[in-house]
Amino acid sequence: MVNESAGALGFIEKNANIIAAILVAITAIMGIFLFNMRIDEGGDDSTYITRAIDLVASGTYPTYQGPMYPIFLAVFVWLFGARLVVLKATSLLLIITSQLIFYKVLRNRVNVRLVLAVMALMSINSWLLFFGCMTYSEALYIVVEYAAIGFIMRLESREYSNPKKTWINAVLAAMFVVVAYLIRTVGFGFGIAGIAYLLICKKPKKAIMFVASIIAVGALWFGLRTAIWGEIKQDNRQLESLMQVHPYQIEDGQETVSGYFGRLVDNSNLYVSKHLMRIVGLRKAEDRATNPAVTIFIYLLFAYGAFEAWRKNRCILMLAITSAVMLGITFVVLQAIWDQFRLIIPYVGIALMVILYGLGQICKHLFGRKAPLICLVIVGMCGILTMSQSLSKIDLQILQKNLSGDMLYGFTPDWYNYLSICQKVYEELPEGSYVACRKPNMARIYAGGQKFYGIYNFESEDADELLDNLRDRKVTHIIAASLRKDPMIPNGDIINTIHRYMGFIAEKYPHIFTLVGQCGDADSEPTYLFAIDYNYADKIKAKMEEAQ
Repeated sequence: MVNESAGALGFIEKNANIIAAILVAITAIMGIFLFNMRIDEGGDDSTYITRAIDLVASGTYPTYQGPMYPIFLAVFVWLFGARLVVLKATSLLLIITSQLIFYKVLRNRVNVRLVLAVMALMSINSWLLFFGCMTYSEALYIVVEYAAIGFIMRLESREYSNPKKTWINAVLAAMFVVVAYLIRTVGFGFGIAGIAYLLICKKPKKAIMFVASIIAVGALWFGLRTAIWGEIKQDNRQLESLMQVHPYQIEDGQETVSGYFGRLVDNSNLYVSKHLMRIVGLRKAEDRATNPAVTIFIYLLFAYGAFEAWRKNRCILMLAITSAVMLGITFVVLQAIWDQFRLIIPYVGIALMVILYGLGQICKHLFGRKAPLICLVIVGMCGILTMSQSLSKIDLQILQKNLSGDMLYGFTPDWYNYLSICQKVYEELPEGSYVACRKPNMARIYAGGQKFYGIYNFESEDADELLDNLRDRKVTHIIAASLRKDPMIPNGDIINTIHRYMGFIAEKYPHIFTLVGQCGDADSEPTYLFAIDYNYADKIKAKMEEAQ
């Protein structure tokens, strides 16, 4: 039995390149089968597209979120127009590219069986492949992440008699760190991880070169940006919201030190015991419970893998440092309310490398020569469960309907009704109308590029202040949808920002809103379109002032 398993493992190592090519091909095939032509309900993907459109149309620099992904999309918008199928296809190509880079960076630094095992889990993983058809920044970010890790390890390991070559490696590593930062602000963590890795490996001179290169590349970018776009006013809304106890409720105040520690604990449970376990197939996709015991076990396994790597394998050590830094920043900075698996998906591949490495070391101590076979069985079980999840998500009928022109087919009723109104609102309203809604960028994509005014939150309950906000922006109509708070549960618990906004105004001006359109009935999560009568409000206000 041992000889047979050794022969099988030897076959894997001997044919690693062929197996890797097959896994990349499987990634492409599964990505096609899971391809989704719809815009995601989260809204950020449509935001990236609209910023790319604005960049091409008017040269507007993309702010608020990282600018690099809209700039990347803008290239394809410029070449092909804002065609969803083209923009989404770039994400699948990026996911495929990330698999290739992952293999190239790690194949000669780690046991190739471990690399192929993680590639296999990722190649059939619907959670990762979700970003192969969505215009979220994750696909580009993962490519840059793997490249940054590769160049940092190359900087550490290669010694040249000519210092210029070392500087070239330092600059290349720094370039990908800066690009990662420009895609997602948390990308600066790769710089921290790289510095820590170089110092742990006792390469202080290279650490200094790396820091200097980051400063130089960053300065070059900001100088180029200023030359093209001039002085850019930074949008600090995202940072300010992260410093609050609740991102949408400013009245709850600023977060405390103990609050940030609480975030670390809460997010660890959410993302390790729930999301990570679902991603690797060990929990059902609909399972939302957390389990602190699972979190602690995975953390211990990760820590043991990192410890063993510190003694035996610098590559795994780099992956451990990077995972710890990036996930640590994410878990401390973000409120637990976000609870989105996309926040950890870029780091799943490298974290799994550390976890499986730790598991392999434990099995080696306990089972000796049988350890690789036992690890293979565990990975195989996860692969079967993951594949089962992925196959259950394939719906070729929805894809066919979307590609044939029915772009709303497959949406849940709340989104179908909302987007149906958005599609035709500007066709039926008078010229010069301007509509407010909760998801303006998503509405814009389905309305042929027409702009909407977005109401995400508000800091006042004063009716006149809220109304003046709409008046100043020349809003003529407002959409009140029944979008679910939990996309999977139609229990009537909806995102009520717009309803509350309108409620404060209607309390003072009862007849200011007139229903002019509706999609869906009361039993099917309807969406309503209201006209705003500013003249009515002015008359009521004048009478109140006269009475005083």
